[in-house]
Amino acid sequence: MKKVFGGRYSARNVEKRKKNKRSVISYEDVPLEEYNEKQPEISKDAVKRILIVVAVVLVLGLVVFAIANRDNFSAEKFIHWFNYDVLGSSDEGYPVKLIGSNVSKGNFKSDGDVMYVSDTSFVSLSSTGNEIGYNQHGFSNPIMCNAGNNVLIYNVGANGYVFGTKEKLEKPNNTDYYVMAGDINDKGYYCVVTQTDGYLSKIFVYNNNKDKIYSYSFSDYYINSVALNPNGTGCVACGVTGDNGSLLGIAYVLDFSQEKPIATYNLDDNTIYSVEYFNSNSVCMIGSRSAYTLDVGAGALKQVDYSNMQLTAFDINTDTNSFVLSLSRSGDGRTCSIEYVNSAGDVVNVNDTNLAIESLTLYKNRVAALDSDTCFLYDTDGRQIGKANAGNGSKAISMSNTDEVYVLGINEIRRIVQFN
Repeated sequence: MKKVFGGRYSARNVEKRKKNKRSVISYEDVPLEEYNEKQPEISKDAVKRILIVVAVVLVLGLVVFAIANRDNFSAEKFIHWFNYDVLGSSDEGYPVKLIGSNVSKGNFKSDGDVMYVSDTSFVSLSSTGNEIGYNQHGFSNPIMCNAGNNVLIYNVGANGYVFGTKEKLEKPNNTDYYVMAGDINDKGYYCVVTQTDGYLSKIFVYNNNKDKIYSYSFSDYYINSVALNPNGTGCVACGVTGDNGSLLGIAYVLDFSQEKPIATYNLDDNTIYSVEYFNSNSVCMIGSRSAYTLDVGAGALKQVDYSNMQLTAFDINTDTNSFVLSLSRSGDGRTCSIEYVNSAGDVVNVNDTNLAIESLTLYKNRVAALDSDTCFLYDTDGRQIGKANAGNGSKAISMSNTDEVYVLGINEIRRIVQFN
């Protein structure tokens, strides 16, 4: 039954609560009527002094931050930020302005994407000119190697190297001695060759976990070019030494499970500029006086002699296991012959031209040649398909499909999409 008398809200209990009523105390033990009184105002001078102190602290903090990050506030980084983050390269595509003041021919490559290393930066671009990766480096003489998505940049004749992917390079590594050569393969295995005490050069090989898996010291030759095999189980290292005023070349075949080279090949008075694996058993080497193919398993070395002609350009294509040479018949860089060579070292075709070829690029059955500001396109049988204006100041070309050629200019990268 519902209570009528003596409940919570009965008249008697109301009177009782009135008698027991006392003032309510705030959490600070201050009566609410005092707590709600108007607080004293801060003077204008005090506010001004507080604002000045806050401003000084803020400025000092910005100065300290700027000093700590001074390398990130260069004019070049500001230009990069403005070009790519404000303007956006994707709206205009090629041509794309170079980051840095100089890019050598060997530091400009394409494989669908475009990569280059300038005197200050590594940059990779998509086929539409969008930036894929950007990193600054501190190398005075950078050399770039790439395989698939992997990139190695070493500071030849000085200390240090850095590796990573097209999207991002990792933290640079310092070396105890000057770097002479290096390479990286598609699995992410990499190697560097440096000077060392007691020997002319020494190679260090690392797996894709950055663990050192091999090293070897060369006592008689300076190693100037090296290539890792696709499996990361061995390499070919090429070097030179002096002999009565002339240079003698050599190629070492190293198996990382063996302490000593499994084979060596004397290359006479020949300096190897570039060495590449076509596959795990087949290697090509481009030298100053001759090119070579090497069957590692059979131990068969085949020479492609230049016949006293001058090498002006070359390109190696590991997809088709072939390479092309531009050889000047006049000895002054003009009237060049284009020689197409297969993996067995056989010259498949010779295309005599009147061009002064400065750069060559090979893709499947297409060869493009740069003569001054004009790009000529041929098939591998020597037939001219067309030509196109490459633009003023063209230095090098690179082709990643049969219809388009990328052009390295003095201050920009261009793209040729039509040949007439």
